[in-house]
Amino acid sequence: MANKILVTGATGNIGKTLVNELKALGADFDVMSSKAQSAPNARVGDFNDVESLKKAFNGIDTLFLLLPLTENKLQLAKNAAAAAVAAGVKHIVRSSGAGADPGAGFALPKLQGQIDAVLEQTGIPTTFLRPAGFMQNYVTYQTQAIKDGTVYMADAGQAQSLIDARDIAAVAARVLLNPASHAGRAYTLTGGEAFTGVEAGATLSKLLGREIKHVSVPTDAAVSAMKEWQMPDWLIELMDSLNKIVSAGYASGVSPDVENILGRKPRTFTEFANDNAAAWK
Repeated sequence: MANKILVTGATGNIGKTLVNELKALGADFDVMSSKAQSAPNARVGDFNDVESLKKAFNGIDTLFLLLPLTENKLQLAKNAAAAAVAAGVKHIVRSSGAGADPGAGFALPKLQGQIDAVLEQTGIPTTFLRPAGFMQNYVTYQTQAIKDGTVYMADAGQAQSLIDARDIAAVAARVLLNPASHAGRAYTLTGGEAFTGVEAGATLSKLLGREIKHVSVPTDAAVSAMKEWQMPDWLIELMDSLNKIVSAGYASGVSPDVENILGRKPRTFTEFANDNAAAWK
């Protein structure tokens, strides 16, 4: 049975690895971007333009939906939902977030839950991937801090079950290739263990041969810093909610979903650190 896949968000932590996974598995897939690309499997689509999305989604059986982090993200989801219905998409695999719930008391999982609800209302069979925080954040946001020897985090010393984004991509690829068996499911994707920033620092110290300290800062101090960096208010609200979730100890749960789907344990932080050591040297 034909299963033409479209990957959105193909340039991020998840998307780049997902493209490689799908290639390795021999999948029939295209990639959507907002600008024309020379690649033969490239499609043009703008989440702000429903008509462009309809064209991009035309002939697609299974859509991997990864929305950009913007102030109007909920509207972008509504645009994608309308286009998917109009184009006759048969299944959506949505990259959501851990704890997604439209009734959540924290801004980020509330937004993720609102988006998930929009997709549920389409009637299109949907699978929700709800990952925890990414180990890749230690490269994306903490590289200079690690080089300097001190990592500051608004975590109140609490543990997190961070996941390697490569494992999210591996799960996504399996679901995209066999969507019917995952219809209506929501998977919480975490690493195999929860660890604190102090423990992560110890791992990095051993790997790099120099001390990497972890300093926990209050959430209100983190908000002040984000304001100094001139981050927009909407983004500060989302990041503050994430910091408060971690600080309250709500980000330490470990789910078996990655191992159940992949048939192997998730990558450990030590494995991740070994693979990315060059970034911090």
